[in-house]
Amino acid sequence: MEEPKTSVKLKKALQDDQRQQLIPGLPDEIAMECLVRVPYQFHSNMKSVCHTWQRLISHPSFYQQRLQSGTAEHLVCLVQPLPPRNHSTTSTTTDDDDDDDPLISSSSNNKILKNEDKQEEQEHIHSPPQYALSTYNATHNIWQRTRPPEGSRIPMFCQCLALPSSGKLLLLGGWDPITLEPVPHVYILDLIETTGAACKWRRGASMSVPRSFFACGVVGPSTVCVAGGHDSQKNALRSAEVYDVETDQWEMLPDMIEERDECQGLSWEGDSKFWVVSGYGTESQGQFRSDVEFYDRHTGCWSKIDGVWPFSTTSPRVVTTTVCVSRDKYQWSWFLGGEQQSQQQQSREVVKVSDNIRLEIVSSIPLPNCITGTTPCVTALDYVGQEGGNHRLFVMSGGGGRGSSTLACGECEGEGAFLSDGYSNNGTIKWRHIHTPVGFSGFPYSASSLVI
Repeated sequence: MEEPKTSVKLKKALQDDQRQQLIPGLPDEIAMECLVRVPYQFHSNMKSVCHTWQRLISHPSFYQQRLQSGTAEHLVCLVQPLPPRNHSTTSTTTDDDDDDDPLISSSSNNKILKNEDKQEEQEHIHSPPQYALSTYNATHNIWQRTRPPEGSRIPMFCQCLALPSSGKLLLLGGWDPITLEPVPHVYILDLIETTGAACKWRRGASMSVPRSFFACGVVGPSTVCVAGGHDSQKNALRSAEVYDVETDQWEMLPDMIEERDECQGLSWEGDSKFWVVSGYGTESQGQFRSDVEFYDRHTGCWSKIDGVWPFSTTSPRVVTTTVCVSRDKYQWSWFLGGEQQSQQQQSREVVKVSDNIRLEIVSSIPLPNCITGTTPCVTALDYVGQEGGNHRLFVMSGGGGRGSSTLACGECEGEGAFLSDGYSNNGTIKWRHIHTPVGFSGFPYSASSLVI
């Protein structure tokens, strides 16, 4: 029987490293079966055990082995505002970078935020808003927060984008929280290949154009496309560019056919197209277009499809998500609450993109009853490398009040977070409520997911 390619890569990596057994007294094959089953939250500690473990757990093939063995974990990454300094958090969380972070509590000691004197509280009230990267581990039901790069602030409304094949997370563009001007910044968090014990941030090459409220998507293993948004004068943009994460270089693409501010980017694993949904022009601010454009990297051209987005006063940002149904069929769904959900009946429309590619648009999927806002944040948790509808959906909305009677736990602040949990007999999605600690209840401005 032929060994899996991933196993061969791991063996070669270990043979190149002249060391003793992975776990003394155990064959390496059995030791590997043990190590791939250790939850991801402990991997940074495992890297501190010895150089061999550090090199092993920093190798991409180690995470491919976790995927093949069924021990990989699903992470949802969210850009959220930090809670007020006078909030205490007493929930099950951990922090990748610093156990003494006063905004985060740990299940081991249930740290409580110390009382601040009045002067410090006043200073915080008048300071610029601060944002952080939150992570929800859907496999082990754990909330975490990762600090931004030292001396940096995570931009407001930045785009959070995951590269599943390499375990990297990107934060792109957005507003400077002090000047409220669009920025070209790129921050990269590598969740796999690290040189130290913990995951660290690094700055990537800046975008050619400072932009905010733009479309972005992953097209290929390490390639990111961005398009549209607006500049510092609030002018809608047609410009587009592509970023190679491995070479850390940006390249301009042909301009889109239309200006598109507040547009949404969509892409699918294994497809060469980058989709830009709706948006509006400079002279028609707030009136969202019904069409979409897609850029085909093979032809180097933009194409437009009319009549796809039906809501002229609602942005498609954060309320849309995509899944890969099969090799030739992709699905795009949107999630709207309030009056828009009641007015729009669920429907399915198939758009023929090419001779062998079909895009199925599933509109107005019902949300949990307690979500009353019109634009919750949604992302899909795909099972990487698998087909046949193997995915779950994560939906979260901010606002509301604590202890809402409609929530299962009765303790969360805001309208809550939910995971899809199969389908009911009538074909509608069943939602499972996720307990959300107070410190993680802020509305997520961007979300992405990956498997580790």
